[in-house]
Amino acid sequence: MRRTDRFQSLAEVRLERERLRGIRDHHQDALLEYWDLVREPAFRRGMAGDAFGDMLRAWKPLRSLSQLLRVENGAVGSAIGLAMGARSKTVKGRVIGWIVSAIAPMLLERFATPEKLEHLVTELKRSWERVKDRFRDGNA
Repeated sequence: MRRTDRFQSLAEVRLERERLRGIRDHHQDALLEYWDLVREPAFRRGMAGDAFGDMLRAWKPLRSLSQLLRVENGAVGSAIGLAMGARSKTVKGRVIGWIVSAIAPMLLERFATPEKLEHLVTELKRSWERVKDRFRDGNA
């Protein structure tokens, strides 16, 4: 195998060393910024919350329960109707509960699309964060 000389002069070696030092310094600065970010409590809290949410979504019993309560099953509407019917003391209340249990699955199927539900959950989470921030700042 032939030996190839990469550099023709010592000046080229110095230029390459300076270029590599610049790359090293850039990576070092990026790593220091990363560690500064990791040291922030709010960032760590967010990371822990995301990890906990992922863990819950991956947990098989919770996945099974969420599939049971999916809109297509109509279980949510039936549960609402049963809850209303069980609490009612009169025939009129039981009839209203029966009507709700019959109509609620159709309404949920029509209006509670996954996109809308995801948007609703996002907005609720954002509102909850704002409430927590207000209490943390003492403005409440």
